[in-house]
Order: sequence, then structure tokens, then C-alpha cells
Amino acid sequence: MDDPIKIAAEADTQEQNSLDQFATIKVPQEAIIGTTIGGRYRIKRKLGYGGFGVVYLAADEKMLSRPVVVKALNDDGNENEYSARKFKQEIEALARIDHPSIVGIFDVGEMPDGKPYIVMQYVDGFSLRSVITPEGMDFWRTANIMRQAGRALSAAHDRGILHRDLKPENIMVQTLGGGEEQVKIIDFGIARVKNSVVSFTTASDKTVGTIAYMSPEQLIAGPVSSASDVYCLAVIAYELLTGRRPANPESAYQLLEMQRAGVRIKPTDLRPGLPPQAEAIILKALSFEPQNRPQRARDFGDVLAGALMGDDEHTVLASGAFNVTEAVPHVSSVSPPETAHVLSIEIIGFSEMKADEQPPCLQKLQGVVNRTEDFTRAESGKQLVRMPTPEGIALVFFGDPEAPVRCALDISHALKDCPELKVRMGVHSGLVYRMADINTNMNIAGGGIHDAQRLMSMGDAGHILVSQRVADDLIQLARWSPCLHDLGDTEVKNGQRVRLFNLYTDDLGNSHAPSRVRRAPSGMNLKRLAALGAAAVVGGLLLVAVAWLALKPHNAIVGTPGAELARSTPAIVIPASREQFFKYWLTVQKMRANKPDGGEIEMTGHEVYGNGWKFRFNLEPAQSGAL
Repeated sequence: MDDPIKIAAEADTQEQNSLDQFATIKVPQEAIIGTTIGGRYRIKRKLGYGGFGVVYLAADEKMLSRPVVVKALNDDGNENEYSARKFKQEIEALARIDHPSIVGIFDVGEMPDGKPYIVMQYVDGFSLRSVITPEGMDFWRTANIMRQAGRALSAAHDRGILHRDLKPENIMVQTLGGGEEQVKIIDFGIARVKNSVVSFTTASDKTVGTIAYMSPEQLIAGPVSSASDVYCLAVIAYELLTGRRPANPESAYQLLEMQRAGVRIKPTDLRPGLPPQAEAIILKALSFEPQNRPQRARDFGDVLAGALMGDDEHTVLASGAFNVTEAVPHVSSVSPPETAHVLSIEIIGFSEMKADEQPPCLQKLQGVVNRTEDFTRAESGKQLVRMPTPEGIALVFFGDPEAPVRCALDISHALKDCPELKVRMGVHSGLVYRMADINTNMNIAGGGIHDAQRLMSMGDAGHILVSQRVADDLIQLARWSPCLHDLGDTEVKNGQRVRLFNLYTDDLGNSHAPSRVRRAPSGMNLKRLAALGAAAVVGGLLLVAVAWLALKPHNAIVGTPGAELARSTPAIVIPASREQFFKYWLTVQKMRANKPDGGEIEMTGHEVYGNGWKFRFNLEPAQSGAL
């Protein structure tokens, strides 16, 4: 087969090869460099890749070699139908919008290989990504950029266009002169177009975008709106002012849980000089629920710009479209401490999994948790906060101390259908601080959460470990008392010694003692210590008795009438007999309702004994014929 690049070169140099002949050949993108398409656009060099296309810098030969951008459909051979449809929608989106802060479209056509292309305005400038600094951008500059970007987005929204991929790379800044900067929003490759003329009958739309900047509804492929773009714009504003994003997760699932929990690190934590009202505006736009955000991007941009510039009058006027005072309270506003009941859940071995193995496991666990009755009840009653952890989830219940325990048992039951998912859980009650009202922007701090995680870390797969504080409450209830099994004092991660209890029923939880507890002698419970002590004492007494019988004189007993005669009579030497050995062991009979539950088992020293269990001490000579 001929080299397609060679064919393209020959077609470019031979005048007799017409464009119609050339169009039948799939020309590699690199071969386009130096050619002229559409009779006027000379391709100069590749600039990069867009959502579904490859982007070139070209010269418009009919406009005195004016620089333009040519974006062609990317020939990757994957999802051709979907990519082609989205490419046509980008053309439709740009054709609908006419705004100075949105890149303009000049022309459309087809490449020599038949793939469509768009000719767009060339922005002689730089992307926002290139000017983000660790210390954050100047307030006045950020205000100017956000005001322009917000107004441009609202213009697109008014024409039925949702961008869906806002990020610093897709916002260009052009220097006009005299220090003035012009914002240009680019790359509408995955935009959603309302009442599009492009047919959607052949394939459904997909979850698309850049994960780090996606709104929560985009992450779960839910309905998107103008508030979705506002969320993305708020993430950019946070990053421009602080030098970092509000969340840096390891997976899409973890990002969703972080978004649900609310912004942990407030902008003023990273930039103390930021006006409090500007922070409140950004945090409101980062609300988990779309209805809690500003609905118009223009309003968000104008109010934020006014707050950053200290223009109180402008901020008050612009904020009429949404109530800034309802934004998330300032970080210094902390509620009094209160008792929460924490269930910490962790996937064992999660950190050792491959990157592509982690999201399915987390999603499966989330699905199991979401279907539990107590989870649903507490969330609907605003008595629950979900928090992501490095290897799982923490559920913070308020009001009902039994809720996390019931939830843990429900999870244990559901996981029977997912044997590949190895999970351990810990429950603890302790003081926490609510950093905001109980809603999706909740921020929780306090030792109760960390203590639950430390308890959980002592368990193995299937364990539900609870603290003494939880056990003290539950043991007063008849329905829980039989399920609690004392593991004694154990040293946890931070070197602290705590009293642990293993929670399990006949078919839920893990009835075996945790491996970390078995290795710690102080972790043995009192019943096991008593049994081992009794066995050692009995065995010791038997050995002493055997030794005394073996060593005493057989022809004299001191203190008897014949003792003196025995001492005067030569001793009869009896040949030493072979040493005698005994085997001894302890067997355990598990009892339930005063009846044997299964057969006797040999004690290993690792068991956790229950009430009413019976023990048998067994002694057997090692040699035949021994007494």
C-alpha cells in the first residue's frame, strides 16, 4: 500500500491532480501543513486539539494573509457519528452568537479528505491558564475578566447555548492597547444547543467536559442549565484569586462527594485580603444544588467584580438578581459544638488499586449506601452530612445514635451480593462543629470523625467496630446488647489506647477478632484471659504433682516409724525410668440460648468468647501405659 503522506505530497505538486481526486484520499493531519483549503486558507502550523477537532493556524489569502484559526474534525477513527454531530453543533452555536467576548466564526467548508472545518477568529493573546499564579491574580484584573466572561456567557445562554467546558484553557485574553484586555471564550465543541437543527435521533448525548471544572449535575449526567456554567465560572474565579481550585480529588466520584460536602478551604484561608463579600459570592455560586446558585452568569460576574473593586453601590445594584446575604457564611462563623454519630466506611486495599479500578468500586459502595433506609431517612430530614475520605465515605448522623449502627448492618447485608467489595466500618459518637447550616454546603470539623476512622482502621473485611461511648449507649437496649462483643483495650494508630467492641449478629458483620487486636496482648478480653489463666494453673499443678511422684523415695517416708531403719539400711538403687509427658488443651463449646451451638472447637487463643460458653480442660499422656 502506498504511503498516504507521499500521495499527499505528490497531489500537492502535480497540477493535474484536482481537489476532487484528492478528496477521495484520507490525508493525515500533518500532510495538511502548507496546503491551501477552500481556495483561500493556507495552513501554516498545528496549534493543538479541541474537544473533537484539531486546530491549525492559517492565513486568509483573500484578506491580505490575515491570520485565522481553522478547526477540522479530528480523524481519530472513534465515535465518528457522535463527533461529527458535535462538530456541526459547534458550527451552529458559533453562528448563533455575536458577542465581542466570544470567538467569532468566519467560514465553514470541507477538508480535502471530506471532513468539515470551521474558520474562526484568531485571538492574538494568551489563555488564563498561563497567568494563574500561586499567590492569585490582582483583584482589578480578576474583576475585569470575570465581568466580561459573565456577560459573554449570558449572551450565549440567551441564544440557547450552554458551553459545558469552561476552564482557564478555554478563556483567552487579548491585549488591545493602553493596558486594556479583551476576554474571548473559545471552544464550543461540546456545547449544548437548544432547539438544535442537528438531529439527535441516532445517539444520545454524553457526559462531557473537564472533570476538575464540572458542576455536580454534569458529573452525574444530570440535566444542565445556565447555573451549570455559572458553577464552572465560579471554580475559575476561585482559582484566579487563590492559585488553586476549590477541590483537588483523585477521582470523579471523590469530586462529587467534595462538592456535596461544600468548600472546605475558603478563599480567605488562602488569601486573607480577599473581601468577605467576594468570598460569599463565589461560595454561593459553588452551591451543590443548581437552584442555590446565581441563575445568570452576568449577575455573578458583575456582583463579583463590584465586590473585588470595592464598588459597594455597584455590588448592591447588581446583586438584585440574587441575594448575596444568603451566601455561605464566612469561615469564622462556627456553630457551638454538638454530638454527632459518625459511621466511617473504607474499601480495604483501595489505595493499591489501579486508577481505573477505583471509580467503579467507589460508585458501587455509594450505590449500596444510598439504598439503605437510615441513609435515605436522615438525608431527607437534613440530619446527615456525607463526607469523602481518602478510601471511602464518612456519614455524620445527627439526632439518632442508633442510625449509624443500623446503617452499618444494612450495608453489611447488601455487600453479601458484592463479595469482591471488601469493606470495614467504624462507629463513634463525638463532638463536631457545623461550619454552616445543615445543607449541601455543610462543612464539618471535630474529633468525632477522626476517632471513627481510627477505630475502623483496626478492623478487617466485614468488621463493624464501635467505640466504648457508642457501646455504653447501645448496651442499655436489649436489641443491641447481644450484638456487642468486648475486645478490650487496644492501641490505635496514634498510640492512644481505646476500648473496642465488635458488633455482629448471626449473619452480619465479622465475628472473628480483628487481626490487629489479636496481635496485641492488651486487646484480649477478660474472659479469654481468665480461661488461659485457668488452663495454665491446672496444667502447672498437674506437672508439679507428676514430678513429685516421680522423684520421691520409694523405700522411706520421712517421719514414719521405719524411717530410722531405712536411713541405716543401704539404699536400693532403682533404675531411672523414662520421663513421662502429658498433652493438655482447652476446648470451647459455643452456647446460644443455653443450648450448644455447633460442636466443640479447640481454643487457639484468638477467640472472643460470649456469655454462657463452656470450656473443657483435656489431659492426655503422651506415652502408652503412663498413669
